[in-house]
Amino acid sequence: MIRVTGLSKSFGEKKVLENLTLEVNGPVVLMGPSGRGKTTLLRILMGVEQPDSGRIEGLAGRGLAAVFQEDRLCPQLTAAGNICLTGRGVTIPQAEQELRNLGFSQADLAQPVSKLSGGQKRRAALLRALLCRQTDILLMDEPFTGMDDALVGDAAAAVVRLTAGRDALLVTHDHSAARLLRWPVVTL
Repeated sequence: MIRVTGLSKSFGEKKVLENLTLEVNGPVVLMGPSGRGKTTLLRILMGVEQPDSGRIEGLAGRGLAAVFQEDRLCPQLTAAGNICLTGRGVTIPQAEQELRNLGFSQADLAQPVSKLSGGQKRRAALLRALLCRQTDILLMDEPFTGMDDALVGDAAAAVVRLTAGRDALLVTHDHSAARLLRWPVVTL
């Protein structure tokens, strides 16, 4: 379980998070209007940002994988090569099978990600985090961006299947995607 207590964060005069208390025990969808601090919360949990005040418990000694708003892929590698780059327990054949499950053709699998569409890059970035098998916590920031409705359904099913047994916090503005996940929803 991840426990956030009294968390606050400001950027200059703008308060983004104020006295946030939240428990994540299993998978949770975090929703809310832009500017409410959803991405900032994920960045604090990742250690990329520091809170102004508050306490976070439940991260120490646990492996973490993340899907950022940007894909952050190595352009010269294939999608499977990017997924396996972390070295966290997934093989190229396993990665390629999961990519096929999300609509990749054999030709797509052979291309460097620089040649793939935005939606394909997003699916590769999502699977890179989901397939980090030696992680206990998944943090996903708008993982379905750039995917059409049919692919969102397939990607949501993959998220549910591959998240099983781990704490997860998924940020989205997409209400239909949140319904597909069937996870508890917390609104900021």
